[in-house]
Amino acid sequence: MPHYMVQSMSSGALPTIVYYRRQSSAHVTHAESGGFTQDAINNYAQRQHIAINQVVEGRYRSGQGRPNNPNAEEI
Repeated sequence: MPHYMVQSMSSGALPTIVYYRRQSSAHVTHAESGGFTQDAINNYAQRQHIAINQVVEGRYRSGQGRPNNPNAEEI
């Protein structure tokens, strides 16, 4: 089963988006996980038309299955 990095992003009353990306290996590097988080922040800010510092990061998790959530988006 593929493993995914998963993290939600939100801001105030705006909708929460759960971002996910397939991991390159079972144990990701800090560079890979950090790049995923930054890409998710940038995507959320751009889509919601807000500043990057207004994005609230949810808990980062790796080694997850593909999210089965209507608000999930692969990046």
